[in-house]
Amino acid sequence: MTTTLTGKNQVTVPAELAQKLGLQPGAQFDWALGDRPNRIVITIKPTRKQLLARVRAIGRAFKNEGQDPVGDLVREREEDERLRGETLR
Repeated sequence: MTTTLTGKNQVTVPAELAQKLGLQPGAQFDWALGDRPNRIVITIKPTRKQLLARVRAIGRAFKNEGQDPVGDLVREREEDERLRGETLR
């Protein structure tokens, strides 16, 4: 597939590639020089939605079934407050 650089330094992603890669308007790309002359490496940057999904997956990987990390933190802080109140008396 061949595309042409416009006078505004724009390049059109061929429709076949855009469709296969699931690219939508607003997709962002990272451009870098390749390891050989006349080579460019183009990396599709993840969308915010994709990044959020990755972060959620990481969080789920570290959470055991039945855990409640937010509830644990609230209980820990309540216990700290209770202990602090006892020491002030």
